[in-house]
Parts: sequence; structure tokens; C-alpha cells
Amino acid sequence: MAGCIYCVDNDILKKLATFQLFDSTLKIFHITYQNVKILGTAKYKFRNSRKKIKSGRSRQASDEVINWDRLIRLTETLPCIENTEIDLNLFAQLSEYKDIDAGEAELVCQAISLIQKDKLAQIFTGDKRFIKALAKVDLQPVHDALKNRILCLEQIVLKNIENLGFEEIRHLVAPVRECDKSIKSVFGSGIHTDKDNAVSTLNGYISDLRKDSNSLLR
Repeated sequence: MAGCIYCVDNDILKKLATFQLFDSTLKIFHITYQNVKILGTAKYKFRNSRKKIKSGRSRQASDEVINWDRLIRLTETLPCIENTEIDLNLFAQLSEYKDIDAGEAELVCQAISLIQKDKLAQIFTGDKRFIKALAKVDLQPVHDALKNRILCLEQIVLKNIENLGFEEIRHLVAPVRECDKSIKSVFGSGIHTDKDNAVSTLNGYISDLRKDSNSLLR
């Protein structure tokens, strides 16, 4: 898969940065920063979120554990999707679906454009709602292009466990598990979380999502 382009949404970028698993994930898939595409609005969105945290305007527990500085540094380094690279007609069609926001529509359009050139292109997303919504889109070209092309957060955490070992991932993820509802459940006992229970829970989430993904999940 070397050289393949990965389109990464804001949600999984935020969580992998906080888990300190972004670089290890790229290593697992044999790719570099130049092989990643993020939304052009990501750095502005995260800068605003950090301002809200510092000013006390956000009191969500998940926001408190995000490593905003590391995340913003990533957004300033990674290549962004350009509007000239996407099919504006397809973007308009996807944007009509109420459960798909503009950023998600842009990400899908970019991925499909890349897949037309490289069949190995992928989408990384931390938003299960997005995958379920995309699975229901009545646009056959979308389903044809993205079949088995999407990876969710749980799959990527599981791959990191397989490559780095459970203890290392538990050490990194458990203290900041509040940033994601599913991951909080996986590492519910914190640093005392049992490997078998954690892996079983991850596989359970993946299996459930696969049923609702209409073959989009890899």
C-alpha cells in the first residue's frame, strides 16, 4: 500500500493525535505525511476549539483530554484537500443528505477522485454515524468506489495493538479514553483494563458497524 493516499476526517485525526497513535498508524500502513489528505478547515476548527477550552466556554469532558497543541501542529503539517480536486456535482448531491455534513461530503469526493487513479486509496474516520449515513446514500457510484475503502477508529486501534502490543496502547490510550465514547468502554478499567476484554469489545464494535456499513467498511 506504499504511496496510497489516505483521506482522514477531523474526528479520527483528533483522536489519534490525542492517543499519540497518528505516526504509528502511518507506519503500520507504510505511508508518510505526504500520503495523507485532511480538510482545509481542520486547523481553523481546532484552533477555535482550543480557544473555547482556554476561555472556559467548553465544559465537555472529552474536550479536556484532547491534546490540542499536538493536533494543531499536525493540521499545519499535513496536506489539505483542494476544492479543485473534487467533483462539485457529487459534492452537491451528498450535501443534500441531512446526516452528511459539508466536510464529510468533501472528504468522500476527494477519496472517490483518488480511487479513480489509485484503487488502494482509503478513508480513515472516527465517526460511526457518518459511515452509517453514507451506507444509506442512494448514489451507486459512491458505493461502487468506496466498497471496503473505509476504516474506523476501532479497526485502527486494534491494528496498533497488534503491532505495538496491548500494554503500550493501554498506557497511551487509557488516560485519555474520555475523548471517545467507544474507546472509553474498551478501556473502561483504565490502566487495569484486561487485554481479552478490550480486544473483544473492539471487535464487537467493528462487527456491529460492519452490519450497518453496506460493505463500505474494510
